[in-house]
Amino acid sequence: MGETSRDRQREATRQRLYEAALGIFRRDGFRDARVDDITLVAGVSRTAFYFHFPTKEDVLTELIRRTEAPIAVAVSELHPDAELPTVLETVTDWLTRTWQDERALIVDTMAIGLRVESATSPEANPNGLRAQLAARFERAVQNGVLHDAQRPAALADLYLLNCMSAMASWAQGEGRGLIEALQLANQLFLNGARRRLG
Repeated sequence: MGETSRDRQREATRQRLYEAALGIFRRDGFRDARVDDITLVAGVSRTAFYFHFPTKEDVLTELIRRTEAPIAVAVSELHPDAELPTVLETVTDWLTRTWQDERALIVDTMAIGLRVESATSPEANPNGLRAQLAARFERAVQNGVLHDAQRPAALADLYLLNCMSAMASWAQGEGRGLIEALQLANQLFLNGARRRLG
C-alpha cells in the first residue's frame, strides 16, 4: 500500500512545524521559544503541533535523529579495517559540517540527547552512530589498539561524551573553532583509550 495524499500532507505539516520550531529556537532560544510562535510561523494549530511533537524537546530529538543518521552511514561505509583515527576524523568532519551553523541549538540539543541516549542501549539501534562506533571500537580492542578495560559500547559513549563536551564548549564561545575543538577531543580520547605497549 503506497503513500496517500493524506500521508504526504501529514508529513509536509510535520516538516513545516520542524523547520518553524528550529527557526524560533534559533531566534528566541529553546527555553524561551513559545509553541504559539512556532504554529504561527508554520501556519497550523497548536493541536497540530502537539500531534506531531508532544513537547518542544521532541523537535530537538528529531534534529538529533536527522543529524546522526548520515554520520552513522558515513562510519558504516568506511572500510572494515579503517584505522581508528580515520573513523574519528570521519565523525569529526560530519559533526563539524552538521553543527557549524547551529551554535544556538547545541547545548540544549546535547542535553536532551544525553537524556534520550542514556535510556537506550546501542543495540536498540544497530544502524545508529553509537552502535557503529561500538563495532569499530570492538575491532580496535580485538586488534590490541585500545584497552579492553571498558566494553566497546562504553568506549563509544565516552567518545561521544568527549565530542559533546567539545561542542558545548565551542557553542559557549570558548577558544577554538568547532573542528579544532573536536580534533582535540579525538586526541584526548585516543590518548586515554590506547593500549600502552611494553
